[in-house]
Amino acid sequence: MAATYLATSPLTRSTPIPFSTKRVPSGRSSGALPVPGSQARLSGAGAVALEGLEGSRDDWHQRHSLSTSGRRRSIASGSPSNTGSAEAKNVVMASSNVTVGFSVGSSGSAFSDASSFSFPARPAAPSGPASVARPPRTGVSLLSRALSTGEKEQDLLAHLPPVLPSTDAADPLMFFPGIPLELLREAQAEFPVFNNELLVHAYGLAARAHQNQQRKNGESLLSHCVAVAKTVAGLGLDAETVAAALLHECMDMVSRSQLEEFMPPTVVSVLQHVNTISEMSRLYRQHSVTGSFSDETFQRLLVGFEDVKAVIVKLADRLAELRTISVLPADRQAALARETLEVYSVVANRLGVWCLKAELEDLAFSVLHPEEYNWLKEAVRTRQDPVALETTINSIKGALQAHGVAYEDISGRPKNLYGIFTKLQKDGKPLTAESLDSLYDLMALRVVVAHKHECYTALRAVQSVYRAMPSRSKDFIKDIKKPNGYQSLHETVYGEGHVPVEVQIRTHKMHYIAEYGFAAHWKYKEQMDSEDDWLEKETQYKRWLTQYKLRVHDKKVRPQGSPPTDSSLKSLGVAYMDMPEEQQRGLLDPFLQHERFKLQVPAKTEVSVLLQTCDGIETKDFPLGTTANQLWRDLGLGAQPGYALTVNSRLPSGEAALQSGDLVQVLPLSTILSRSPPQSAPLAAVLEDWEEEQAHAAAEATAARAAAANDYLEVYSRNGMTTWSMGPNAGAAVPVAGM
Repeated sequence: MAATYLATSPLTRSTPIPFSTKRVPSGRSSGALPVPGSQARLSGAGAVALEGLEGSRDDWHQRHSLSTSGRRRSIASGSPSNTGSAEAKNVVMASSNVTVGFSVGSSGSAFSDASSFSFPARPAAPSGPASVARPPRTGVSLLSRALSTGEKEQDLLAHLPPVLPSTDAADPLMFFPGIPLELLREAQAEFPVFNNELLVHAYGLAARAHQNQQRKNGESLLSHCVAVAKTVAGLGLDAETVAAALLHECMDMVSRSQLEEFMPPTVVSVLQHVNTISEMSRLYRQHSVTGSFSDETFQRLLVGFEDVKAVIVKLADRLAELRTISVLPADRQAALARETLEVYSVVANRLGVWCLKAELEDLAFSVLHPEEYNWLKEAVRTRQDPVALETTINSIKGALQAHGVAYEDISGRPKNLYGIFTKLQKDGKPLTAESLDSLYDLMALRVVVAHKHECYTALRAVQSVYRAMPSRSKDFIKDIKKPNGYQSLHETVYGEGHVPVEVQIRTHKMHYIAEYGFAAHWKYKEQMDSEDDWLEKETQYKRWLTQYKLRVHDKKVRPQGSPPTDSSLKSLGVAYMDMPEEQQRGLLDPFLQHERFKLQVPAKTEVSVLLQTCDGIETKDFPLGTTANQLWRDLGLGAQPGYALTVNSRLPSGEAALQSGDLVQVLPLSTILSRSPPQSAPLAAVLEDWEEEQAHAAAEATAARAAAANDYLEVYSRNGMTTWSMGPNAGAAVPVAGM
């Protein structure tokens, strides 16, 4: 019996099949790298690629990958387009991107796994002379990205002509025919980032995964995902983060390996982290009553989380949930609202995402105190006019220019309802109209200038356009010295429409101390009564990262034509604070190079994880670089059969290092497998692959023993095929003539 073998590079779950393979009786596979024009038999990827170059096959394709056990999974497909014209065949011949040419026959089936959703075939293209086969897409096209960079793949590409560039706009129907496009078109009209090809494909994947799925309020689950993505897009985050927001619910329906076929690793990583935070949230609501998982612990975990983008996506997800919370039972509403006030709004405040913090607080407030919320909402309607605030800001801008003050930033905001409620409670005042009249910061704005003397020039400019309240004037620069170093001028004026507006005037250095230094506003709001060096440095760093690396929009009111982000510290070079000191010269102001004010990137000597066992849940600190294998040994789990250690709901690689914010669970294997799909799917897939690999290895060994008496090796080359005898009686491998 002749057996054919070919040494190939290892194939993993997401590795495309770059060349031909064929099964033989022994159960092994053989593959060859055929040359155009040779007579070698072709199958699989090589067949459709090279036959397409010869114009002998229609321009259609399916993409596949192999799991660790060798199973082939169909990922996406396009339907046949029978052009029947020489013109179309010439276009196909000009294309070289063979990664779109994975063929398994005419089957239109998609994922091989019965538990996975499928992608139906795209409708056939119209035939006739006007129909021209489309060349493969380039850039970040999903199928184009499938090309492996291994040596053999490069050898194959060397035989093919160059790729024709494509200028077509991203088409979601290319890989996901039949999906609804209304939500995508609305998002594209509102936020141009949704025209990005990555987002178009993310929308298609989400639409197919959530097909016919509805939330309890009757809306489609897809609409929730789009709402979360629009919130993230409105914050000005990049396309990859918006794509993660679109797909944040897909971990329940789609395995990680399937997501990796369509999305870059950065998006999949954010998705996995969002899923981890969601699981932590569930554990918090379950264990916070007993005190084993406190709100302070959860806050610290989220602030210390390595992936800030995932935290922001989760904040946007919670915001979307609160906007439609009325359909849930009352106890469920109250639990989510309490968790929001105790954890999520606090984290949003620490990160400096004011718009999320304000709306999260107000929506939770409306659930927990509906009567007070409704009364306040109506009472402040005449006291908080966004149009009047914008007019006031523009007027002050003109006055500053008339007085020769070159301001760094002007921004304003109305005080949110929950902030008003808590301030009245703190002052011991009842919720009445008289109490509201005693609050003069229901609307406030801030002016940031470059020099201390300009603060007083700016104050005179403000007083020149609006009448001030002398009894409310405070000078925290010269007259009143704050123990924490806070400095600013406070003036209350009757702004546009005779509405009181509090005006704060400070320099950019004063502003830095008030936002990032020892007078940080978040510490004042939380009324911290003890020093926490780690929390202060971690919050300072993550706040800076959010504001000046991610460039998150704060949604505050600014003069017309102003950028949507805080530019108060731009002239200080605050964006360069993480650069090496030798590269900061000329970019970073000496003020920020001072030891007291430089960015304190937290030293990573330990990682803090949330550890759940059968005994309970707690946070644990481990040395930096601790791996899953080391943790398994340290916890003494080797002597406890039937238990599994998971990191972020997945079986980890033994040498993978733990990161701060990881969720480590040590539970009975039966418990983990009986859980919802996010936890059970990865484990079930591993067990399924392991069983299949064992069965495949046994069958392979049996076939090898049967063929041992007369085994042959077929070697393919440019000169054809040579058969070598590999039998045990041959003594050495020798060529066999006439075979």
